[in-house]
Amino acid sequence: MTGSRRKYRAIYIVTAALMVAMVGGYALAATSITTMTPGQSSNVTTTPAPTGFANIGSVASEQLVVLTAAMTGSTIGGTQIGTLGLDGTPTALAACNLAPCTAQGFRPASPSAATTGDYGEQLVVNVIQPLTAAGPLGFDFAITISITVGAATSSVVVQGYLSTGTSGATAAPTVPVFVFVDLGTTTAPVINSVNVVFNQCASATSCP
Repeated sequence: MTGSRRKYRAIYIVTAALMVAMVGGYALAATSITTMTPGQSSNVTTTPAPTGFANIGSVASEQLVVLTAAMTGSTIGGTQIGTLGLDGTPTALAACNLAPCTAQGFRPASPSAATTGDYGEQLVVNVIQPLTAAGPLGFDFAITISITVGAATSSVVVQGYLSTGTSGATAAPTVPVFVFVDLGTTTAPVINSVNVVFNQCASATSCP
């Protein structure tokens, strides 16, 4: 009988621990994770969060894709300077004077290599193009993607530097900017999480 009591007690303790873990995980997800759509059922966190960054734009969607030649051949999003931290020269978005603006595609500045046929993560960032009088704004981005391929889990980290450009329109239009990140695998990965951090640069031509 004593053995049965110990058995039930052990089951109760394990069950209680699992309930605490589940409640804690739910609270964390509810307060700090933003699920983006359309896309697969992965989590996207943006900083500043959850709506993006002031005066520039926000992440609109994400999706797992197979990289095409057009994606891997897209413009490099800025130039990395040095080896420490986020430091680079922004690439200006093409001007758009009237909405809807043509979508623009970029590869990260670092690492800039991308291979056609690899799986990749496609992020769409809606960037506000300010009026000419206001002048362009430079910004950098760092994207960290946690993936699992088979039994192995790893992270892909990329960064880039862009400038909003300017618009001669009477209203500031929004430019959809596609960022293509090579995940380095031809085997379909599981996307565990996507974290995007934006920072406004010191100018439209220099980051930070």
